[in-house]
Amino acid sequence: LESCGVQPVKTVALADHQALSQADVAALVTTGQTLLMTEKDAVKCRDFAAANWWYLPVDAIMADERAQRLLADLATLAQR
Repeated sequence: LESCGVQPVKTVALADHQALSQADVAALVTTGQTLLMTEKDAVKCRDFAAANWWYLPVDAIMADERAQRLLADLATLAQR
């Protein structure tokens, strides 16, 4: 974010696959404060999200050789 010129007021690292409740998120922001999160976390908040909460999409990018190996392994498994 900082490399894009955004100056976060506060950052909070969450554990991978951490459940988020409305109370959890409310404790992170004050009323009217913009919240930016990953798309993965936004899915957990969709039932109680505020209009000023935003998310960034997350994409996995693999090196070509690893991607090819994964596809080959999946093809082998699919044939079983």
